[in-house]
Amino acid sequence: MILTGPLRKEAFDLDSKAWPKILGRTEEKADFLLPDPSVSRRHAELSFRDGQWMIRDLNSSNGTFVNEQRISGPTLLRTQDQIRCGGTVLLYESSDAPVRPAGPEAAADRMIELVFDPGETMVAVAFSSLQSKQAAAQQRRMIEAGQAALNMSHGIKNILQALRTGIDVMDQSFRRADFEQARKSWGILRRNFSHIEKFVLDMLKFSKEDRPSLQPCQFNRLVESAVEMVRPQAAERSVGLTAQLDEDLGQVPADPDRMRDVVLNLLLNGIEAAPPQTGQVTICTERRPEENLLLVRVQDNGPGIEDTETIFRPFHSTKGKMGTGLGLPIAKKIVTGHNGTIEVQSISGEGTIFTVKLPLAAAEAGS
Repeated sequence: MILTGPLRKEAFDLDSKAWPKILGRTEEKADFLLPDPSVSRRHAELSFRDGQWMIRDLNSSNGTFVNEQRISGPTLLRTQDQIRCGGTVLLYESSDAPVRPAGPEAAADRMIELVFDPGETMVAVAFSSLQSKQAAAQQRRMIEAGQAALNMSHGIKNILQALRTGIDVMDQSFRRADFEQARKSWGILRRNFSHIEKFVLDMLKFSKEDRPSLQPCQFNRLVESAVEMVRPQAAERSVGLTAQLDEDLGQVPADPDRMRDVVLNLLLNGIEAAPPQTGQVTICTERRPEENLLLVRVQDNGPGIEDTETIFRPFHSTKGKMGTGLGLPIAKKIVTGHNGTIEVQSISGEGTIFTVKLPLAAAEAGS
């Protein structure tokens, strides 16, 4: 059964008496069609030998993976193995799987947890322990990261071409001693290098799984530094940028580097959403001791967000090839790691407000 890809949920039947089956992208080359541009015409072969199914890669461009391990030769398949060809993931299921022994331990081992989330890659997963659940979650993130890399490959290719063009123009400028043209080329190189750097860092932040390092933090000073960092982007679009800070806030338990990433992300999203010349982005902090909460609001007067349910899904981007689709998922992950929440309110044609709520007490944040 296909877990991810253009034909998600479709299943292929394997007949042990038939000839080996080819997985591929084109009908004339493949028995099982996978209409995925990252899949080769003849990608992998499934064959039945000595009472078991096995798979081998057919020198495909992007390789064949079993349980996220790239295979280099014929590999035996076990029931529930995941096969990845390009950006398509298939689940191998066999009715000949060994029968579990009866008894209390077996009954406990058969306990499952069914998970359904429209934003997740997999519809339902069976877990017998917390450890296996964590492993499956990490594996799912790796599958999503692999898909994102494939989806973004075209955008990265365009950036690399722009870098090559900038380098060639700069070389010509130096040969001609045309330093004004070299200065313009350097600007192109800097911008496109920043794009690639953001791609890589976002992928690393999303894949990394560790806890925030909480410490007493002057949160208003953190916000002020983030505002100063994005002022050039706001000025470039002629967007107004205002900070309204609660001076009674004091210190808040937080990981300053990670929370700065959250604030930067929300500010940049607001600046990009706000209309040039007439745009306005406002960030404010508010201390609510009766609720043990710090509130951080970022508001813009942009066109609003049509579907607020999908914006926190990994790799969902409204910025085309220049977006990774990881900014808001990373922000939500960081805020959740602080035992906080992030909410969004949006009105079409009027703007959007993101609200981050963090615990004020260290004991609450670290629990």
